[in-house]
Amino acid sequence: MQFKTVLFTLATCLSLSGVQAKDSCSFSTTITAASAVSELNSCPTLDGKIEITGDEITSLDFSSVEKIKADLKLFNSSSVTDINLNQLSEISGSLTVQAYTQLHSLDLTSLSKAEELSLISLPSFAILNVNKGISEVGSLKISDTALSSLEGLTNYKSVGSLDVDNNKNISYIDLSTLETVKDSLVLSFNSDECEVKLDELIWASNLTIQDVADFSAGNLTKVNGTFNLAYNTFESIEFKSLKEVGGSLQIFANNDMTELSVNKLTSIGGEFRMYNNTDLEDMEESFAKLKTVEGAVDISGNIANFTLPKLKEVDGTFTFDTKSDEFDCTSFKKKLKKVVKGGKSPKCSAPKKKNKSTSSKKGSSSTSSSSKSTDSGSSADSSSDSSSSSSSKSSANVLVNSTFILTIALGAVFALFV
Repeated sequence: MQFKTVLFTLATCLSLSGVQAKDSCSFSTTITAASAVSELNSCPTLDGKIEITGDEITSLDFSSVEKIKADLKLFNSSSVTDINLNQLSEISGSLTVQAYTQLHSLDLTSLSKAEELSLISLPSFAILNVNKGISEVGSLKISDTALSSLEGLTNYKSVGSLDVDNNKNISYIDLSTLETVKDSLVLSFNSDECEVKLDELIWASNLTIQDVADFSAGNLTKVNGTFNLAYNTFESIEFKSLKEVGGSLQIFANNDMTELSVNKLTSIGGEFRMYNNTDLEDMEESFAKLKTVEGAVDISGNIANFTLPKLKEVDGTFTFDTKSDEFDCTSFKKKLKKVVKGGKSPKCSAPKKKNKSTSSKKGSSSTSSSSKSTDSGSSADSSSDSSSSSSSKSSANVLVNSTFILTIALGAVFALFV
């Protein structure tokens, strides 16, 4: 029944006029049969709301479609292996391909403009043809695919939102022409060895960088909203131009990071959180120019050195917790009391520093005791020597007495014979 409804809708659309049939079809429908797809392909421009789903279709040929004004959604199929949209030049609506588990290739050879393109949960999807490259894009999401390259998808200076996540074969993301992100940029959990280049990025509304091995954004000046830096494996990172974060700044679970420099940053418009950065111990100059934080501050780790020399105001609470006994909480809290406005005194906790002088004294006492023991040992040895010496003298006396008695006896015997 659904199939007949679709054919009727298409037939009605195509028969309205010869011009309309050649130029555009506008309708709202769900297609599950291959024959309906071939009818749809006779429309150069698709408009309305169109959904294509199910396992009765094995291939989608839209080689006659040039523009998509519609919201076209292709979803939930384990039979479709390829999609041909090689004449499509513009998406002014949206194109979503989702949960096509056997999809291997998508041909977008002519596409240059896309308002919204989403490729999601496509575990077999490895071939994307975009020969001309997309020069204008509003929203682009590529998630959980088998793609190994983003070639042709990164040639633009501005984007509304860009989300590239959970593509385990993508090890290099070059967005070196990108200057502005109007909404959000998420580069997250792709290859564990993924390198990201954002060398021309000036500002972004929201920025999330996760599970990246190498990252550069030397010209980034401002993040209007939230900035998340997490689960990365690089050892050092420098944001040499970043001056303002309008929302929250969160830096966590970067276990290999030993150096962090955000020394031009002056203000954070939300909360400031840092935790589980295991190897990050020295941050004496990391936030050298930070003046204001409009939210709470919560920092923890193995931090031995941390200073905020220019800090003037914190509107929320301030909590600092370190496992290093090298950190001096007393002087740190004293400096913070005047700047924390969150209604509570700043909190700082660190292990008590080991008293090296006490340890030395104990060591000296032990050494002294050992010396005394050694002396006692020497005395014992002397006593032993004395005992030995006395024993030798007694033996000598016994020998003298025996000789004397023997001499007298021999004398008496000699006298009898005479």
